[in-house]
Amino acid sequence: MKKVLFTLMIAAGVYACGGGNNETEQKPISNAAEEPAAKAEEAAPAVAKKDGKVLIEGSDCRTCHKDDTKLIGPAYKDVAKKYPNTPENIKTLAQKVMNGGQGNWGEIPMAGHPNLSMEDASAMVEYILSMK
Repeated sequence: MKKVLFTLMIAAGVYACGGGNNETEQKPISNAAEEPAAKAEEAAPAVAKKDGKVLIEGSDCRTCHKDDTKLIGPAYKDVAKKYPNTPENIKTLAQKVMNGGQGNWGEIPMAGHPNLSMEDASAMVEYILSMK
């Protein structure tokens, strides 16, 4: 019975994370509006920082994660308790979001999200690590 349940959970995770056809061009999830071109005599405007919460809500993350309780993957607040909010942890966890991972939170693997940009994945991780 455990094997069947495990297989179903893996299949659901792959389906939810879009494990199918990758032939269509996908753009990274982003909430930053495109900036108009700066005039030559003016300094370039600062780029707005991306909102990790908005990026998470626009992705498939909530299929496996909740803020306060474990679902398929760990609760975001548990992740924030385990990892201090440091630039090194943000980079490491953003790479895990993009590449996938397994073993830190149990046997169920997290599917990678290779279509996310490092900037978007980092903004999402920063938001998660702020949830202490």
